[in-house]
Amino acid sequence: MNPNIVSDPKINQTELTALPLTPVQLEIERKIGILRDSLSTQILQQWQLARLNQVLQYVKKRSPFYQNLFASFPEHLNSFTEFEKYPFTTADDIAKEGNRMICVSQSEIARIVTLDTSGTTGKPKRIFFTREDQELTIDFFGVGMSTLIEPGYKVLILLPGNTPGSVGDLLQKGIERVGSIGIQHGPFTDPYATNTRIEALRIQTLVGTPKQVFTLARVWQIAGMKNCPVRSILLSTDYAAPSLMNRIRETWNCSILQHYGMTEAGLGVGIDCAAARGFHLREADLYFELIDSNGLPVPDGTPGEVVLTTLTRKGMPLIRYRSKDISRVIQGDCPCGTVQKTYEWIKKRKDDDPSIISIQQLDDLIFDQSGINGFNAAWIGKDLKLNLYWESESHFKNASIIDRMIRDQHPLITHIIIQNEIGFPDSAFEMRKKRIAS
Repeated sequence: MNPNIVSDPKINQTELTALPLTPVQLEIERKIGILRDSLSTQILQQWQLARLNQVLQYVKKRSPFYQNLFASFPEHLNSFTEFEKYPFTTADDIAKEGNRMICVSQSEIARIVTLDTSGTTGKPKRIFFTREDQELTIDFFGVGMSTLIEPGYKVLILLPGNTPGSVGDLLQKGIERVGSIGIQHGPFTDPYATNTRIEALRIQTLVGTPKQVFTLARVWQIAGMKNCPVRSILLSTDYAAPSLMNRIRETWNCSILQHYGMTEAGLGVGIDCAAARGFHLREADLYFELIDSNGLPVPDGTPGEVVLTTLTRKGMPLIRYRSKDISRVIQGDCPCGTVQKTYEWIKKRKDDDPSIISIQQLDDLIFDQSGINGFNAAWIGKDLKLNLYWESESHFKNASIIDRMIRDQHPLITHIIIQNEIGFPDSAFEMRKKRIAS
């Protein structure tokens, strides 16, 4: 295990010894051309405001969509407050007007990613990237992974990577740029075979979805395998319940960090530092806002919807794009010593129905139970149906604990149908296609 990474997020932050500065800040300093460890909030904001002005001029000149959208807005910004008056863009805009957002010729587009959308149009979103845009992602992936890996580490990538420009492909390139070895594996259907490969290749780092990695750890434990070589794990593409991460740590005694990714933002948005208390964001490439339901800024510490603007994208820049992700700024200085803000891990989406228990809430409750391997959940009318998957029949009794905890926390749920099974659910192996590029 990397001794510089906090393996238990429950540790009191005041008890932490000196931690290394997040490499995200070092990359920002490199990109904006200042000395190492010299970044300040003022320097960052000055640079971001200058970049915003350049981006606005760029899209007004090259994109028919933005020419029309910003026709009545000033040519130059003097403050971020002025920028807050600019209109938002949404998933519906991308679905309906995506081709008119492009700022380069079609011959310069190297990768097109199609994503489903829950917007009002029902049309899929198509996101366009140039090779230069993809290079930005590769750079960030390498920087982010340097928190977890050392030169020569073998990293098994459990994300899709067969297609050039896919998340796994770009991640492998980023890993190689920092002197480590990225090994494509992709999503798996046989966790026993994957664990055998981890053991045979002496894999030191895994990158995958929370439930993928949890499944591997459970199978490793159930099979009685010993001496796991994995020292560090990066979880991505989905919410990672603290209880799920704790179970992985208990099995493998490894460090776990989380990555915040979004295809619209170029796959990489932010990553934990060694303190593992929240994300530091790639603020040289993206400008972030948090807004309330009325579109107004929220104060630090208050949850709000993540709104992002790309500062360095060439192919398809996004201006004030409403992501529907909910986060907040964690107040107080980060133990890693960065001047950057720390953003809370994404636990919910703006369009989550508050009257229905979310998958994230179920994750928090269910993965805390002994013997659990996973679950599937569905609403049938007003009834919640749960298929719980256990290590053995002796654990079926824990289903009543889950039933009671759900009712205690969500009294509006009147009927819960539980079916207990032995084994693993299909969801243990599936990727969330809506949020990640294959």
